Amino acid sequence: MALSKTVFIDRANRATARAAFDGAAQTMRTERQNVFIFPEGTRSYAEEPMLLPFKKGAFHLAVQAQVPIVPIVVANYAHVLNVKKKLFNPGVIDVSVLPAIPTKGMTVADVDGLVNKTRDAMLEEIIRLSHVSGTGNGVPLPRASGAVRDKDEQGELRKRN
Repeated sequence: MALSKTVFIDRANRATARAAFDGAAQTMRTERQNVFIFPEGTRSYAEEPMLLPFKKGAFHLAVQAQVPIVPIVVANYAHVLNVKKKLFNPGVIDVSVLPAIPTKGMTVADVDGLVNKTRDAMLEEIIRLSHVSGTGNGVPLPRASGAVRDKDEQGELRKRN
């Protein structure tokens, strides 16, 4: 992790966390460094497709650095790992990379809207993914936005057997 310039955030110490975020924003701008943040703040072991409320730190960082947010959605994986039931099974976990959400020109005043836009897009996708993975019917739902990469949606989810 050190080789990838990982910035560790001590969430218990607000002053230290803020300083780490300021340093991360500077590194992102000057070295074109990517940052991976899990905005739910903690892991959800839900069996149904859902998202916990998002923390705003990642969005403040993106706005401060004026870099786009690229949402990456991991399908619900309770069919593979269910901590509550102490089950661990082989399986497939689908992942989607959504279109980048620009932050150029945004300010602190735009953060709440950015959080909501990002969370809504991710929740829509996790619900769509649930129809392929786990308890779904194996057929991906169409995207509500109607976005299709090509007429066969190659590179998209495929029917599972």
